[in-house]
Amino acid sequence: MSLVDLQGAFDLHIHSHPSLFTRTGDDLDMANHAAQSGLAGILIKSHFESTVGRAYLADKVVEGVRVFGGLALNHFAGGINPAAVENALKLGAKQIWMPTVDARAHEVVYGHTGGFGYQESGSRVVRPSITIFNDDGQLTDDAKAVVELVRDHNAILGTAHLCWDEILALTKFAHEIKFGKLLVTHPYFDPPLLTVPQQKELTDLGATLELCGGNLYPIPGTARLEYYNQTVTEIGAASIILTSDAGQPRKSLPAEVLRVFAQCLLETGISQSEINVMTKENPARLLGL
Repeated sequence: MSLVDLQGAFDLHIHSHPSLFTRTGDDLDMANHAAQSGLAGILIKSHFESTVGRAYLADKVVEGVRVFGGLALNHFAGGINPAAVENALKLGAKQIWMPTVDARAHEVVYGHTGGFGYQESGSRVVRPSITIFNDDGQLTDDAKAVVELVRDHNAILGTAHLCWDEILALTKFAHEIKFGKLLVTHPYFDPPLLTVPQQKELTDLGATLELCGGNLYPIPGTARLEYYNQTVTEIGAASIILTSDAGQPRKSLPAEVLRVFAQCLLETGISQSEINVMTKENPARLLGL
């Protein structure tokens, strides 16, 4: 079996310091490792602050790789906050994520917001979890405004830790307003833990799936290699990107997680050309490059 080729690939889901969770390195560490590994670009994600300014500096300092940032709509950002989204986008955010650790679906799975059980923020201020639905079970005006802002700035909207019902409603609205950069964040992580038919329903509406190699790890280990193979085989590489979702101490460095993930897919029958689409062509399109 030949070795997978990730020269010029992108990883759009990397966690780094500073963070309230332990990480294996800071933005410069991650960017340098990505450059040394031959990646063309990375996108830094934080549950607790905007990474736009951090990415701007790392992009200037580290040669050989592009570094991008974004904003997760947790409580630090005011939740589903169009004003915070607009500012982040105007400053260069490439991805806006719906709530992660403060999402209502996250609270349902882990029993609380702000952490996972195996990693906690230590926050003393507790606020109600966040949903994108109003009392009638419909998308809030603010949620719709966020989607429209992201569309108008040609950026990516990640579904983060929303539940299936929220993701489906969001995807239908994105389809309705002709927004083509809705990214379904780690469908095999819990939340949202989506089935292949659910994933197919979303991609039929124009969404892209983000399959994360980091979800294969034993903690939490919500995914299996055969799940990913099934998704790629039944849905097709054109609707998928591969990322690491790494930076945690229990995982290898992100570029290595992405490499091993892609190698494993190659050895289960996914072709190099399909991997090129999922790691190079589709991420570049989403980034507007």
